Amino acid sequence: MHWGNIYASYLLFIIVPVVVALLSLLFFYASRVFKADFFLFFSLFFIELNSVINKMVAGSSGYSNIIRPLGMSSDLGLMLIVMLLLFIVIYGIYRFDKSRVAKLHTIIRNNELLAASWGININKTQLPVFVVSAVLSGLVGILFAFCTFGADPNAFTTSNIIVLFALVVFGGIDSIKGSVFSGMIYVLFTFLLESVLFPKYPLAAPKITQIIFGLLLVVSPLVMPKGLFGKRE
Repeated sequence: MHWGNIYASYLLFIIVPVVVALLSLLFFYASRVFKADFFLFFSLFFIELNSVINKMVAGSSGYSNIIRPLGMSSDLGLMLIVMLLLFIVIYGIYRFDKSRVAKLHTIIRNNELLAASWGININKTQLPVFVVSAVLSGLVGILFAFCTFGADPNAFTTSNIIVLFALVVFGGIDSIKGSVFSGMIYVLFTFLLESVLFPKYPLAAPKITQIIFGLLLVVSPLVMPKGLFGKRE
């Protein structure tokens, strides 16, 4: 943004993955030290700390007027890049799900002590997936900043993360198409409902929409315990 060069934005695709990968190492070893609820508190603390640091560096409104790099200057070009990344991620997850490593992860998830007694190196098995997941999140963050022409520290708060997690559960844990469909349903549902409510309640329409969708997420586990396409018992 400060250099005013369309090519400089490509550096983000190098800098961000490296920084996020290093932070993911911190989180990974924190997850080994802080178990269950304690790791949740650590995550919430880090989210709030990240928001404070962003506001100190970029101000309360974040960065604006971010320049899109060449090839992503139009909405169509950016959408094609997003779709390409989406298909690569889906294909990668599909291949991973069929691999031997995925079976090791299933054993570790079900019984970590049993996995360790069988000689499975838990840290060595889980660390690559942890880092790759974080790097993918970082890449999506870059594309999101290009999409909105800015980086707002208030764009992803604790409440947003809770909604994203609820969408995964709604779609079905361990289901690729469940995550995709739940995201599509969320976007379409909120857009259509806000469009209906906006003429009568222009100020309250977004909040009413979130409340209604939140109630659906609360009720859905009672009707669909495994989600839309869930496989996990």
